[in-house]
Amino acid sequence: MPKQTDKELGLFFKNARHEQKLTYEELAEKAEMSSRYLKEIENGGRVPSFHKIRKLVRALNVPPEPLFYPNNHTDNLDYQRLLMYLSKCNDEQITAILAIVEAYLRTYKIPTDHDKQDP
Repeated sequence: MPKQTDKELGLFFKNARHEQKLTYEELAEKAEMSSRYLKEIENGGRVPSFHKIRKLVRALNVPPEPLFYPNNHTDNLDYQRLLMYLSKCNDEQITAILAIVEAYLRTYKIPTDHDKQDP
């Protein structure tokens, strides 16, 4: 895992801990790990296993999406409205909406850096 990712991961947990006004010791106890190990994670010096990440996410009661999708537009009002509408859909409607979104994304693909390179 690249060092930048290590720091982002540590900062995610550190910010969540601070928002909840938890000490290292309190969170470490809730997540069933040592406070020293937690400090190493938060400072970007230790990359925890998936098992440990899951324990921290659960102990902090935070959504894991920002860890895996850092640019997911959660602060965007349209995104929030879309989620609200989706939550009101039944399975059949969700399947139909998914097909529409997939077709849209295939048709209106945003160019990536790879696409911009000369052949």
